[in-house]
Amino acid sequence: MQSERIDRVIAAVSAVDGVIGLHSAPGVPTTYLPGRIVGGVRLNDSGGKVHVVLELRSALLETAERVRQAASVAAGVPVDVVVGDVAAPESLSSPTPRSEQ
Repeated sequence: MQSERIDRVIAAVSAVDGVIGLHSAPGVPTTYLPGRIVGGVRLNDSGGKVHVVLELRSALLETAERVRQAASVAAGVPVDVVVGDVAAPESLSSPTPRSEQ
């Protein structure tokens, strides 16, 4: 069933270290399932596409390749990966509290 296949891909992609989540925006592939819309993933019988948000690291290409491999195995077809956005790790994006003087 298509929804189970989509869920397998989402789980596989989300398990890759450095993935923050799926990227969804106007023009990004979307899958319409009964009762829900999944932005950032589109699959068919011969291939697919996944858009992701990655943690900003020096190894973005390696992370994207791991995402491609995981998504392709989970989908059972070749899946292209698009890095739609990057974000700083939480530890770097949170303001550092000032010490009281």
